[in-house]
Amino acid sequence: MDHLEWVRRHYAESAVALDADAFVEGLGEDVRMSRGAVVVVGREEIRKAFVQMQAAGLQAIRHDIVGLWEPEPGVVIAEATVAYEYTTGATPAVPVVSVFRWDGDEVVDLRVYMDSAQAPQSSS
Repeated sequence: MDHLEWVRRHYAESAVALDADAFVEGLGEDVRMSRGAVVVVGREEIRKAFVQMQAAGLQAIRHDIVGLWEPEPGVVIAEATVAYEYTTGATPAVPVVSVFRWDGDEVVDLRVYMDSAQAPQSSS
């Protein structure tokens, strides 16, 4: 699967299904994921953070992809809007840009850039 297709599938299937195991599929064992000042290192730690969001009432995540680019081999930039729905209500859709970096077949670095004032405070 090419990298652009992997990102489409990651957003469309694993995030929407709220499947923690599917969400981390394709991530390297020592992957680094950052969003603002929050940094999570390791596939298992990311899976745990995803499960914690569910325990906090997360019911749905929806990414609407605006654009995908692969400016160089092994790097994908994804522009989207994302909305989270919790048992307490939905957050407004906010713009997000994510940068995925691969080493071989695994994502080793994921950087998420969004307006933290509008975004949920858990890892996404």
